[in-house]
Amino acid sequence: MLSSSLENALATLHDTLSDLSPISPPVWEEAKGYFSLKTFPKGAHLFDIGDKVKDFYFLIDGLARYYYISESGKEFNKSFAEKPGHLLSSISSVSMQDEVSPFCVETLFFFTVLSISYEDFRALGVKHKEWNDLMLHIYERLIVKKERREADFLLLSAKERYLKFLNDYSMIEQVVANYHIASYLGITEVALSRIRKEMKLT
Repeated sequence: MLSSSLENALATLHDTLSDLSPISPPVWEEAKGYFSLKTFPKGAHLFDIGDKVKDFYFLIDGLARYYYISESGKEFNKSFAEKPGHLLSSISSVSMQDEVSPFCVETLFFFTVLSISYEDFRALGVKHKEWNDLMLHIYERLIVKKERREADFLLLSAKERYLKFLNDYSMIEQVVANYHIASYLGITEVALSRIRKEMKLT
């Protein structure tokens, strides 16, 4: 018998994944057995640079950041995970035998995920067309997000990127440190402070 916390987490995940691509009750009942509920304290890492990632982590509750580290030790935020159902993983690492993760994932608050091995996730896709459809929709969403992120850096000013951040991450803007936001925008914290003053946000 599943614990109530696991059942609640699975129900949350089913709702968010079904919004992306419908999953029938029989397929979901089978898939449930492959998921494990995991919690992490603030400041923990789901995985680090150089780790061989084997799992998909689906966010249930909390906030995390993806970040790279340069050779000099400077950190660059790649993305944030804040919505239930958000997939956290390194696609290159899970899908390619000799690849390791080029980035880290750190929790910024107490963090709860449902994890499933990439091997099991793919096996479900081979067995069930609707699960394979789900996997394709997840990959499509990741590709679109990556393309938009690249376009933002090429086409938008720092202020425009900040305005887009406020729109995309309105739920976390007040709780994420400004230096994390500046890193995500590709600017210094001083430059972000100047933009915020121009917008009368400070």
